[in-house]
Amino acid sequence: MGEYLGLFALNGQKPQTMDMMETDVMTGQEFKQMVERMRPRLMQMGREFFGSDTEAEEVVQETWLRAWNVRERVTLTDAYVMRIARNCCVSMWRGQRAEVELADESGAAVTEVTPQEELEERENSEWLASRLQRLPKAEREVWQLFYDEGLTVEEIAEARNISVATVRNTISSVRNTLRTALRRRFFTPRQLMSIIIFTLALGLAVASALNPNGVVRGAIERVWGIPVDNTIYDIPEEVASYPGDMETFWTFLMKNLHYPEGAEADSIQGRVIVRFVVEKDGSLTNYEILHSPDDRLTDEALRVLRMMPRWQPAKNNGRPVRSRYVVPVTFRLK
Repeated sequence: MGEYLGLFALNGQKPQTMDMMETDVMTGQEFKQMVERMRPRLMQMGREFFGSDTEAEEVVQETWLRAWNVRERVTLTDAYVMRIARNCCVSMWRGQRAEVELADESGAAVTEVTPQEELEERENSEWLASRLQRLPKAEREVWQLFYDEGLTVEEIAEARNISVATVRNTISSVRNTLRTALRRRFFTPRQLMSIIIFTLALGLAVASALNPNGVVRGAIERVWGIPVDNTIYDIPEEVASYPGDMETFWTFLMKNLHYPEGAEADSIQGRVIVRFVVEKDGSLTNYEILHSPDDRLTDEALRVLRMMPRWQPAKNNGRPVRSRYVVPVTFRLK
């Protein structure tokens, strides 16, 4: 008896006595028997819906409170109680469990369902029914047998001539589908847009913080006093490279180099050796001529090299660094 009455000690309310539960529709003893018989199934529904014994217990208590409050208006069948429990799960997801405490003649606190709560339950039932109608017929029927008709997994398997594992998997799949739809249902388009914008902004902030050349990363390093490495390395751990491969690089040179007319007329040929710096962002700076047979060849070589796209910068410890690179540009008369 003590365990049974404990179901009604919710939110600090005093438990109702068995004398108070006597009705013409269902006696207190009948109600007690239904509570004891259906408690495992209600706990199972709460656990499967929320994954928590605490919230499952809350589902059980709320279900029997609501069932008690409507006992004079409806016949409390197993299927009806399961529908009440299902609506309790949805209401708890929404976090809108409005309760009003009224005093009866004996002075005991009685929890009654408010008109707003009844409206929400009706809306929840209609929404769940509409979602179930979108499911494949086989899945919908298994779900209804389990939650509406109150059959066990084994009874459903026997009735549908399928395995118990199939029944369990079907129930789990439908539950996950409804849970996902439920989450989406209570997000307005504005909320969804806010979440998307926040997620994108957070992603950009993280990416900027991780980007070695990013403004955010640079600001963090300055705040923490991390020295900026502006050393120009001659032999970095990872050498700078032209985007693509060296064959692409030589193809670029052959395509864009033009033999200076004056140099060709004077039969001047040879190699122009150019050294430059590949910056952390891949741009090329600080061009130096280490060797050249003629200024006209030098000018043409520099013109073409300045046309190149950004390179892949050199790296030390996985971070871009400045480095020197030497390129020979060959001019040969045919």
